[in-house]
Amino acid sequence: MTFLNPLYLIALAAASIPIILHLLNLRKSRVIEFSTLAFLKELQRSKIRKLKLRQWLLLALRTLIIIFVVLAFTRPALRSSFGFLPGTAARSSVVIILDNSLSTLVSDTHGQVIKQARQKAHDIVNLLEAGDEAVLLRTSDASMGSAAFTEALNALHQDIDETEALPIRGDYRDALAAAAALLGESDNFNKEVYIITDRQRSQLALDAGSGKQALFDKAVRVFVLPLGDEAPGNAAITEADVRSSVLEAGKPVSIRAVVSNQSESPLSDAMVSVFLNGERVTQQTVDVPAGGRSEIELNVVPKQRGLVHGMVELEDDALPEDNRRYFAFTIPENIRVLLGPSTGRDAKILSLALDPLGSTDSLARNFIIESMDRNRIAAANLSRYDVVVLTGARDLPQAFVQRLASRVRSGGSALLFPDADGNVEAFSNTLLPALGLPRPAGVQGELAASNSFTSFGRIDFDHPLFQGMFERREDGSMPEVESPRVLYSVRLRGDERAREVIGTRSGDAFVLDASVGSGKVMAFAVAADLQWSDFPFKGLFLPLINRSMYYLSSHDDLTLSMLAGETREWTLSSGATDALYELRAPDGSVQRIAPKSLPSGLVFPIEAPRLTGVYTLNAGDRVLTGIVVNSDAREADLEHGSAEDLAAYLAHFGIANATVLARDVSVQQAITEVRFGVELWKYMLMLAIVCALIEMIVARDSKRALLPQESA
Repeated sequence: MTFLNPLYLIALAAASIPIILHLLNLRKSRVIEFSTLAFLKELQRSKIRKLKLRQWLLLALRTLIIIFVVLAFTRPALRSSFGFLPGTAARSSVVIILDNSLSTLVSDTHGQVIKQARQKAHDIVNLLEAGDEAVLLRTSDASMGSAAFTEALNALHQDIDETEALPIRGDYRDALAAAAALLGESDNFNKEVYIITDRQRSQLALDAGSGKQALFDKAVRVFVLPLGDEAPGNAAITEADVRSSVLEAGKPVSIRAVVSNQSESPLSDAMVSVFLNGERVTQQTVDVPAGGRSEIELNVVPKQRGLVHGMVELEDDALPEDNRRYFAFTIPENIRVLLGPSTGRDAKILSLALDPLGSTDSLARNFIIESMDRNRIAAANLSRYDVVVLTGARDLPQAFVQRLASRVRSGGSALLFPDADGNVEAFSNTLLPALGLPRPAGVQGELAASNSFTSFGRIDFDHPLFQGMFERREDGSMPEVESPRVLYSVRLRGDERAREVIGTRSGDAFVLDASVGSGKVMAFAVAADLQWSDFPFKGLFLPLINRSMYYLSSHDDLTLSMLAGETREWTLSSGATDALYELRAPDGSVQRIAPKSLPSGLVFPIEAPRLTGVYTLNAGDRVLTGIVVNSDAREADLEHGSAEDLAAYLAHFGIANATVLARDVSVQQAITEVRFGVELWKYMLMLAIVCALIEMIVARDSKRALLPQESA
């Protein structure tokens, strides 16, 4: 016996009222004998005995009336094997947890798993009766916390029909927590949870060190409906990213891809293709061992600037949806360069290196160069430029140096050269330390000397600056690089903060590279002036300066990478709050995005995208960034968890008595055998009414018995 409203049991104390009244009426009165009435005693004895029996019966009936009425309010329920009888089933609150992750797109002998899951959900709803309530929780839903029970079964059937497999990795724990919260607020006697799952092993894995959570009480019945035959072999692209840090139109870009083989058989000569902006640009075969993975690199040549949409694709297999992985990168339309101070020969040499033909067509130019003297550069708006190129630091205001450092930390870049006149005090002791580079150990050599004192030593060919610039010899070694004659230089030193790109034979650094906050800084040990070295005349000078611009202006945060169903944020350092910002999905749909204005800039929330591919965040017709959305790589593992895995997972949430329904057993049959429960409040109320009727009859007869009998 279970009471759904147990607090009303307190009212049973009212059952003592008739007893108390009865006891009060039993107080003995003083008896006065009349001799003339003595002859009536024997006559009344039998009638009094009958009257006392009626009084005791009335006491019992009145007490039972109160008891039955109180019990009706407490809603007693009895678990009975006769729960299948018409009119005896208690009301039910049912939660259906339906797995609609990417893995449910697999097909077996019974068809596609997601279709089987929908049919099982329909079967469960068909078991519900008028007055029952149910809710559908999809594992892909991000808003389970707002779900609510409904008695509109037709609408529930429609929700089930509209359920599609999505590339969003669902988590049963969120669904179970939502189910527990819903059932905790329900007053119905029957409380049931149905988990429709493909038993994917990776979804049943528990986080290390996670503590147990007892979500449900023992009254909640949990049913598991497993789907899917033996897991088929599957291969997938589990990783895809851009390896090149220097991105130019018409120049090779390296794409890394990882192919994972989840089957027990090796994968041979599988074709991997790379697409740019929807066009196949290269392909390559790959061999992957059974249960292993292979990493490959493919070179592609982007033909245009701007945001490039990319995709790596593997030939179809059991789950084609995980055979595609997306990436994106941005090649700036024009790199905006601030060059200054621009009064010396070194500034002119650098300007010619960046624009040797003096192009006036903005579309043909790689760089938009704005040269400024010391007075103008001190007041320049640094946020307008991708790269700031300084040909010295002498006479630059300290306030400008601090603004430049702040700009670099927030995502800007700087290329630094010492002053051509040889006065490097401000360069060494102010500019470099402010931008996160180590303080130099002085200078060496002489300006305009007749003989050089050093030349190139070690060159870090693994640095992004040199990717694709040199070809290795047949023996795998790198070719010799023509070294300049160094006459005079600042003694730059690399450390954990600054990477030495090119070193000299004297042990100093010729070029340093450092990441500072979200930005980058490069520094040369010589000015771009012939009094320091003949470096401007060497073949390496022009490509090194140009590639430095591309390297410094390339940032990883230009594109945002995330998984389907995640929520992330992207920050725009400057922008108008009242502009029209839109998120454009791969299927062409458009969503208005309202940014939050913070001190760091405009923050755009990207909330739980449901499609994989490359999204764009636009301000009008201008693309601000690309957003790459992929499915969780763990969905590629189609291996089913064992019965022990399932039991351990459920036990983690306090579910120890779950009923696992065999696939060949109908849902209706299984539920009918397990579900029983009879609410007795109706019967309690009926008994109270019956007792009241009997009490009325007995009370009437008692009154009649007390009246004197009429003589015949």
